[in-house]
Amino acid sequence: MHPLASCPSTEGRWNDLQKAAMPNTDSNGVPIHHEVIGEGQPIVLVHGFSSSFDRDWRGSGWIEFLVGEKRQVIGLDCRGHGKSGKPHSPESYAGNQVPDDVLAVMDAAGVGRADIMGYSMGALVALNLVSRHAERFTSAVVGGAGLPTPTFDPERRAALAEALEADGLRALAAFQRSERTQADQAALRRLDLPLLVVVGDKDEVLPSARELAAAVPGAELLTVAGEDHQSALAAPGFKQAVRRFLRARRGTATP
Repeated sequence: MHPLASCPSTEGRWNDLQKAAMPNTDSNGVPIHHEVIGEGQPIVLVHGFSSSFDRDWRGSGWIEFLVGEKRQVIGLDCRGHGKSGKPHSPESYAGNQVPDDVLAVMDAAGVGRADIMGYSMGALVALNLVSRHAERFTSAVVGGAGLPTPTFDPERRAALAEALEADGLRALAAFQRSERTQADQAALRRLDLPLLVVVGDKDEVLPSARELAAAVPGAELLTVAGEDHQSALAAPGFKQAVRRFLRARRGTATP
């Protein structure tokens, strides 16, 4: 039983969250599982690598928090993850296909513009999207990530892919072997969109997060004291910063 279910004051709200629509939508031949929860201004949530919508956002209390802020949550399992399709070829993850899945989900939900929040890999997906399709978003929250680099360490990626494949996680191995397009840094440097960058002060990506906040005009940077890459997402300080950031921009999204 989920701990919220034992609390009378939250039982009704938790039941409402459990009744969310949970369809799949086809994105370039891959079924993408997504959920639409609550009512209000929409915010899209994108999870990290080897995680899922449930693990990152429901497990850390974000869905209940955002619904309590009168937000409609639109969450998805990225291709290769969770309940979405899991192709085994690197080509199925290459280029802009992973970010474009987010647009497919927004279209399926009938959402023209929304806030977007991503963590770790999900933050890089969000940056890719706002650098290419800023007109679809009203603001962005980037957690546990920084200024994208053209390529990652190929030896580290290869070793991770081999380890994943050895564990039978062929889709995640293919994901790691794919050549995915990163956000256009030039586009980020001229981005006209509110951006909040959140990172734990013990996270190794902190220097890159500082670079990102310095690169994007008007971007805000919040460091969460005492938190690392694994712990920052669930930290109360992260939620408090997002509450302040979103409330300051309430009323700017359109369907």
